[in-house]
Amino acid sequence: MVSVERENAYQLREYLHCKVIDNANADPFKSTFLHFLGLSKDGAPAFDFATLSLYQRCAIAGLGVLEETVSSQDISRLLGQAAKIDATPRPWVSDVFGVMAVKWLAAQVNDSRIAREFENWTSGFLVQQAGGDHLNLFEKDIAAYVRSGGSAIYASASVPLFLHYHEIRRIDDHRSRMALIDRFMGEFRAQAQGDASAALLSLMVYVFDQVNQDVAVVPPKGWSLNDLLGFLEHIPVGLKRWTWEVTGRTRGADPVKWPIENEYHVQNLLYVLLGPIFNDIADEVNLQPVGQKNPRIDLYLPSLHTIIEVKYRKDAKKSFPTLIGEIAEDASLYRADSKYKDAQIVSFLWDCTRATQEHAKFKEGVLKIHGINGCVVVSAPSTMDGRPQG
Repeated sequence: MVSVERENAYQLREYLHCKVIDNANADPFKSTFLHFLGLSKDGAPAFDFATLSLYQRCAIAGLGVLEETVSSQDISRLLGQAAKIDATPRPWVSDVFGVMAVKWLAAQVNDSRIAREFENWTSGFLVQQAGGDHLNLFEKDIAAYVRSGGSAIYASASVPLFLHYHEIRRIDDHRSRMALIDRFMGEFRAQAQGDASAALLSLMVYVFDQVNQDVAVVPPKGWSLNDLLGFLEHIPVGLKRWTWEVTGRTRGADPVKWPIENEYHVQNLLYVLLGPIFNDIADEVNLQPVGQKNPRIDLYLPSLHTIIEVKYRKDAKKSFPTLIGEIAEDASLYRADSKYKDAQIVSFLWDCTRATQEHAKFKEGVLKIHGINGCVVVSAPSTMDGRPQG
């Protein structure tokens, strides 16, 4: 037994994964479910598909990861069978994960007759099972998905996250997903003291892995938006040593200058600075088109759900009112994408004109734009020759 107090979540993940592998080895469906989730260490499981029961063959085929299939006639034959024989429940009555896989198999066939047969088949046992004490919280949620699909309401966080990561029922609202992730971590840790089925533990381990790919369980270094803004605002401290040589620093060397000539250079600089801290950083993220517009995010930090919009003021021809208008338009385009409608947005301006007397008013204006959460203005180092003064 793993102690939650002594072991962290990653150690618990390894413990549960090993437990699942040990329990699933002798069961064709469980071992295939592990393979379906990408958790099996030895690739596709080996067993004689033809010798399995009709139900097992249909459930395994529904996972869609093996070459073996079943015919439409066999699917109909399974769906025509009663839930009990002489008052003895059939294997699928208490196996919601297998029934879920049969649901996927029926959907693959894309036959309205088989769809009706599946509904009639599950109505003979699933409602009764879900309404009693036969299933735990998570199994009841799986049963709700099997019965109601997209309209199901879930009590757990694990099941909706599982469906999200398998792109069955996406959760595009970031705050909702983060709230589910917080709840999921509690559900996950509770498995250290529980006695869940191998299928459920497989699902838990899979969701844990996906959560850690999707977004860090804790933002890097525990950073908040204010921490990010503080970091960006202190960039000028490091720019004091920005390379802009009049003569070479070593004998015979040519002088070196690091020019920042456009938004892309500023974006690259921020990537270099933030990349070691936020290993999930993404740049040039394309969003859903808005009419003829094809918006694109400059930098995105998933773990803070924060967009950094980079602007560059080369000379006085690019006025501050124009920049404010561009930022307002960009923010409205980001909000049009359901995935980023609730993202935090930080505007970062690199000002080559060093018009510091205008910066406070500019920041005040930007922060009045709906959806803008922060504004940082950095002046190009004064050593950069050839830059007009503000």
